[in-house]
Formats: sequence, C-alpha cells, structure tokens
Amino acid sequence: MSNDSKTILEKAISEEMKASRFYSNLALQMEDRGARLKFEVMAAIELRHYESLLSYYQEKFNQTPTLPETGECKIVRPETPQKTASFADAIKVILDTELRAHEFYKKAFETSTDENDRKIFKALADMEQAHYEHFRTEYNYMTESIIRFASEDIPWMMEVY
Repeated sequence: MSNDSKTILEKAISEEMKASRFYSNLALQMEDRGARLKFEVMAAIELRHYESLLSYYQEKFNQTPTLPETGECKIVRPETPQKTASFADAIKVILDTELRAHEFYKKAFETSTDENDRKIFKALADMEQAHYEHFRTEYNYMTESIIRFASEDIPWMMEVY
C-alpha cells in the first residue's frame, strides 16, 4: 500500500461508500425485520465513515476527491452472496469484509507519517474490528447447537401461588 495519504484516503472514501451500498443491498434482501434493521444500521454507520473521511479529505486537500466507481484496485473484495442467501451466509461475507477493512486501516495507520491521518486510521481500524467482533459473536451464537441454562435461570419461570 502506498503511504501517500491522498491515495489512501481516496481508496478509503470509495470503499466506505461501497460498504454502505453493500449493507443497504443486504437489507433489501432480508425478509426478517430485525435482520433488515441490522443491515440498515450498518449501512448508516458505513455512510458516516464515508462522510467523515470525505470531510477530512476536503479540509486537508482543499478539494473534492475524484473517486472511481469501479476498478481493479478494490480494498475489500467481498464474495457476493446469492440472492437467496441466508442470514448466516450474509454474516460470513460480512466477517471477511470487515476483517479486510480493519487490515486496510491498520496498515494505513502503521505506514502514515501524518499524526492526524494516523488518528483517523486508528479510529477506523478499531471501528472495523468492533464490527467484525460483533458479527463474529452473532455468527457463533447462530451456529451453536446447544445453549445451556436451567429453568430457574429463565426470568419469570416460577409458580405463582
């Protein structure tokens, strides 16, 4: 990765917009309202990343970036889930995507020499890692075959006299 902060920021801005669209598209495919809401929230979070990076870029370079819509130099290359993908299938794709985003920002942080850039890249690396951990935990819960608890652990499971 080039340590030219302008190039890094342009790539990051482009990928954050793609991430927002990715989550929005997943939301549209979900029949379950809870799943749809989860992906709509993630789309909004990624959109905020995009807006923050765009604002920082415009302030730093006093111009609006020219961003390619498509190109060979993609940072995050998620496997596209099938139109009939299950929630678990979508989560597996998200895990890969969020991990790649974390690695991109971590490397940008490590190679950057500008202190303000480093702060932004560190914050974004941490956020992408948190997204990964959230979805990893959710996936683990979904795929666990056994949940152990006793009836006395269930709220309001008591006899009323």
